[in-house]
Amino acid sequence: MIKITAFGAAKEIGKSAILVEDKDTKILLDCGLKIRPKEPTEAPLGLKKHAKEIQSMVISHAHFDHTGYIPRMVREGCKNVHMTHPTKDIAAILWRDHLKIEGARHWNEDDMYETLRTIKSHYYDQKFKLADGVTATYFDAGHILGSASILLDWKGQLIFYTGDINTFATPYHDTNKYPTIEDISILISESTNGLRDLPNREIPNESIVEAIYKTYQRGGITIIPSFALGRAQEIEAILAKEFMNTKFRIFVDGMILKMNEIYRMYFHEYWVSKKILEWCRDYKVEVPFDLKNFIPVSRNLADNLNTYRKMIVSEKKPNIILSTSGMMEGGPIHSYLNHAAGNPDNLIAISGYQVEETIGRQILEGAKSVTLFSWGDKKGFKTDINSEVKQFQFSGHAQRNELIKMLKAINSKNILLVHGSEEAGESLKKDLENGRNVKLPTVREPIEYEN
Repeated sequence: MIKITAFGAAKEIGKSAILVEDKDTKILLDCGLKIRPKEPTEAPLGLKKHAKEIQSMVISHAHFDHTGYIPRMVREGCKNVHMTHPTKDIAAILWRDHLKIEGARHWNEDDMYETLRTIKSHYYDQKFKLADGVTATYFDAGHILGSASILLDWKGQLIFYTGDINTFATPYHDTNKYPTIEDISILISESTNGLRDLPNREIPNESIVEAIYKTYQRGGITIIPSFALGRAQEIEAILAKEFMNTKFRIFVDGMILKMNEIYRMYFHEYWVSKKILEWCRDYKVEVPFDLKNFIPVSRNLADNLNTYRKMIVSEKKPNIILSTSGMMEGGPIHSYLNHAAGNPDNLIAISGYQVEETIGRQILEGAKSVTLFSWGDKKGFKTDINSEVKQFQFSGHAQRNELIKMLKAINSKNILLVHGSEEAGESLKKDLENGRNVKLPTVREPIEYEN
């Protein structure tokens, strides 16, 4: 009997943590925190009491909703942590940033360093041991740098966990990979886009470029709030290809700069698409963001960065600003909005999903003013939003039709849908359950499968 319990990401997105066990063995798939606007992060309730009994944690990728609780589980006694090489380096940055923002609510700096010493790093397509009779193999998930789906060989029974996957090719990553064998007994899949199909990937690429040109023609600048990891590098590649050898300047700000250096470290065909490597070779740059019209905004440019940011948005030049945070909850994007969002000639180009109650969601829904710089004990202040606001349909997740096609191709009789709203899961379930046992787990309610 195999028992699977979701401690998070059950009929929701956030705090992914899926415990797989039998009478002798416990393995945890992912271990994240849920990020909530204007509230503290939320831990997977009840998980830490299992820490000493868990033989291994296997992590799909670095996003915080999949990695944010790992140091606490290590503190509680789970000393075996597995992830890909890039995931370890990215997670280290995210953990340090989390300590600055939230402090030691869940774990402290010592826990973080102990975790980094504990991690065992792996490549794709190489089997590794998790416990007696249990092995894992990573498959490229195409989601972000180092992201992986996980195939467990559980004492002869195969379990496949998709993690977060992307069925579209993006500038840095090809489409996701999955096993083509026919005897996968349990399939655990994300369901993020279970309610929506997305346009061909070239459409948002072309649309954002067209919008940038139109904005410049009317005398404005373009501000692109972006997630630091994955989305920012994708947009950098789009901008590099379009605006190379032009008068457009791309200013890059915030945590994107740290993530760019991780991408530089792993800019090899093992981790990124051969297409982008060939493009860089053709144009004699190491990485796309090394083009001369890319300008990193850092202390190397100016002592007073706020003054420098104001100058960038005030110039009557073809300036593009790519900055964190993607949902506009914090980071340098507040400075750019404060100095530029009142100008109707400018464009705020939203490149990612905006969670309810975030500043990004308020702006997307047409708010004419928002409160900026209100973090910690600071009350912040109101800023007018008069700029044009447009959203572009980028997504790092599989679209509905492609996800259904993949799940049917894997052809498992048992499917567990996680990492999506209840509505998204139910919609997918209707299309998948003909001849299949499809379930949506409830948090902390185990689901049992016969061996």
